[in-house]
Amino acid sequence: MHDVCIYIYIFFFKQAACSLSVGVGSFSDPPEIPGIAIFFDYLLFRGIHEHTQKCGFQTFIRINSGCNNTVMDHEHTTFYFDIREKILFQALRHLAQFCFKPFLYIDAFMDKPTIVKEEFQRALNFIKYREDSLLSSFAETGHPANKFTMDHLMKLQDNKNINIKELYEVLQKFTKRHYSAHRMKLVIQSGISLDMLENFILTSTYFKNVPTNWLPPDDFSEFKNGLSFITPAFRKMYKVNVPVKDREVFITWIIPSLLHLYKSKPYEYIFQMIQHKGKSPLISYLRKNMWINSIDALQYKIKHYSTYSLIKLIVNLSYEGQQHREKVLDAIFSFINLIKKEGPQKTFYDEFFKSERMSLRFIDEENPMNYVKNLSIKMHLYPSCHYLTGNKLYFEYNPEDIQKCLNYLEPETANIMFFDEDFEDLELNKVEQWSKTRYTDIEIPKEWIKRWKSIKPLQEFYLPHSNLFFPKDFISIKVPKYPIKLYSNKISEVWYDPDKKLSKCYMNLHLVSPLVLQSPKYAVLMDIYCEILKSLLTNELYSATTVGIIYKFINTTEKGFTIKICGFSEKIPLLLDIIAQYISLPTVTKELFETFKKSQIETYYNMCNNSWDLIEDMRLWTLKLVHYTRLEKYVALCTTYFKDFQFFASYFTEHLYVQCLAQGSITEDIVSSSIRKFLKIIECEPLHPSTRPDIRINQINLGTTYWISKSFEKLHFKELPPPSVLRWYYQIGVTSIKLLLIIELIASIMGLSLFEKLWEEFEETLDSAGCSFKNDNGILGLYIVADIYNTSGCLTTMQVEQYIDEFLKSFTNTLEEISEEEFDRIKENRKSSNPLILFADNDLERKFERNWNEIMERKYMFDRHEKEELALKEIKINDLKECFVKYILDKSNMRKLSMHVIENSPKDYYVDEQNCELII
Repeated sequence: MHDVCIYIYIFFFKQAACSLSVGVGSFSDPPEIPGIAIFFDYLLFRGIHEHTQKCGFQTFIRINSGCNNTVMDHEHTTFYFDIREKILFQALRHLAQFCFKPFLYIDAFMDKPTIVKEEFQRALNFIKYREDSLLSSFAETGHPANKFTMDHLMKLQDNKNINIKELYEVLQKFTKRHYSAHRMKLVIQSGISLDMLENFILTSTYFKNVPTNWLPPDDFSEFKNGLSFITPAFRKMYKVNVPVKDREVFITWIIPSLLHLYKSKPYEYIFQMIQHKGKSPLISYLRKNMWINSIDALQYKIKHYSTYSLIKLIVNLSYEGQQHREKVLDAIFSFINLIKKEGPQKTFYDEFFKSERMSLRFIDEENPMNYVKNLSIKMHLYPSCHYLTGNKLYFEYNPEDIQKCLNYLEPETANIMFFDEDFEDLELNKVEQWSKTRYTDIEIPKEWIKRWKSIKPLQEFYLPHSNLFFPKDFISIKVPKYPIKLYSNKISEVWYDPDKKLSKCYMNLHLVSPLVLQSPKYAVLMDIYCEILKSLLTNELYSATTVGIIYKFINTTEKGFTIKICGFSEKIPLLLDIIAQYISLPTVTKELFETFKKSQIETYYNMCNNSWDLIEDMRLWTLKLVHYTRLEKYVALCTTYFKDFQFFASYFTEHLYVQCLAQGSITEDIVSSSIRKFLKIIECEPLHPSTRPDIRINQINLGTTYWISKSFEKLHFKELPPPSVLRWYYQIGVTSIKLLLIIELIASIMGLSLFEKLWEEFEETLDSAGCSFKNDNGILGLYIVADIYNTSGCLTTMQVEQYIDEFLKSFTNTLEEISEEEFDRIKENRKSSNPLILFADNDLERKFERNWNEIMERKYMFDRHEKEELALKEIKINDLKECFVKYILDKSNMRKLSMHVIENSPKDYYVDEQNCELII
């Protein structure tokens, strides 16, 4: 192996991650068979391993508690996976053989021409694919971006006369040309010693003999001026139909590549200013006028290629915003003109400089798979000294670069796209040839462009103030092993766990109220209350978020809502005080309430029409004594008014019970005083013990209970009907550590064999299948899933269920065949893959979430993973056999919930009413 770039990152992981990035993508498709780059990608990881199982790499990774994926852009293809650390070297051997001596089963690929087409049709639900396909068509003919590789792949598959031998030769030629060691970047993250990893990579036969041809990448320098998108088609305004209730506007500029300016990052500076969520900037103005709903409704994306940079401003509009599209655009260009008028500001640049350096210094540990993937790609883009920091840090202030980048943001060079489900059909008079997306294009009126070029900054606009939340005190203190209770009374319980590893602190609060479980109306008011609070707090606390202090209402819970604060302890009390003031006295107008009401109605609507959400909603409705479905919430919200919200907002804080955990580099005194002040500000009284909410689970009737519903097809294309979604839930009983581990082991053994058996029977009609365990408020269950496409029209979900029943009967034989040695390996796999003990506790957030779950569920078993390790050692294969027979196969003891969301009418189904209960 010659000059392959390797980066090995050592950490205390029990799971290892690896990424291989090759410097070739769709830009390099050969002219004779376009789409070969994505063909190669699909063949390696997405086609063979999922659909034919002839290649064992995917299966090998899954068996060893891992997963893998591939991503490809215009200029890079990246393969990455994670796996048990002790199996890493075997996996690396597989990767070397797989990538450098690929087993290309072309016949198997060509024999299944419908698979990619179906996946493509499902992908159309995502706006980015629709928008990207349109953008590609706007480039000049001959530009490498003017290739839609998925479309080419479909055409390639549909060509029945293609010469397989010729195709194989093209693939081999492509591999020899581009898959050369000097264009590969390999990243490994593991707890294995650096010496062992280096020795294996640099001396093993598998990697040592990777060929190097020393050929440069394809030369696209003729397109580097960025002029290939200066076409009449690009410089227009588009209305595009989407099949979901998202209203978005994309403003896109394509300019000469800016990647070489990564040290000064002028593009990041500009869009950080535009995206600022404080009191003065653009997003505040849009929210004030009810033109956007979410605090994250304004985003930006920047993609860098060797030939051009793509800069995209994305605004998620409210219903009111869609009605005032022109004014929204006026506001955006007005704010851009403000930045141009004021010019580059070193004060703000220095703030960004300090903020990013502090964030990098105290960054939380990233997901290993994402980390190795991103790092391997960055190794193509930056010099070695900036592999880790090139995309994050600001290195030098260069006002000329900022001004140059600002000059590119002209209205006459922008592409504008509006996405909405509700455009009138008559408006959309064109169909995009690849995705069949309906759209229309409009010449941007010259008077609009003239106005946007000269529009003065609105009176409400001015540049952000300096940030008061920059911390100065990075204290570090001693740590106990588990959280300790600082105090507990009728109104609150406060837990504390100091940690000196980093200067960060996490603090969670759970505000518990009996109101949420009293009626669907109060449940929806809780949802809206939290959304409005998040919106109100955005202006006040955005400056804190820019320096790594994070606050958010994680979500509403069944009993109230949670608040999460993360940052440097010095500023935590100030942040908590501000949040308490807004909880105590939220300033909400009727107009603001109505805006969020409309948004929440759309959210419930979309969830009701999603088969996967619907079936889980109905499972919980069946199991829980009190559970309000999205449909019940949708109906309740339609008859909920501003006066109801006013009552709820004032009454909610009258009686509460507050749970709190503070963990990290913070003192006990600060925690106690901060919580007492918080409770004083919101002025709440304690809950009476009899009114404290409790989540109760129903025992399912003996036998089988069926719930069957017809799928809702509005969100899907006629060319591709939705799959039937099938779920089987077997209720086991009250949780214990041993019983939970037994069910989890059964699920892990069953999962892969279930998929393989169903694939053998149903092949490409099978969309997905698997097995897991459920723990619903302390009640355990086994959960089996299968999604089936009924393309022939003759397959019913009852037939699938019969096949599952036969599989379960035969599964006892599978358990019988497992030896004690093999079972020990399965237990070791479980131990390695358990998220509670997968990593060493060097990640404060992971440890914090573990402890917080114990407090939220009132279990307080902070040493759970140690007890699980001990219990796992004592479990024998016979325990699994007895449990499976008792709860799954024994009809006299079985409690089963069978749920079907189907394409056909439920009336077409026959159910034996003597042996089951039917709910339709």
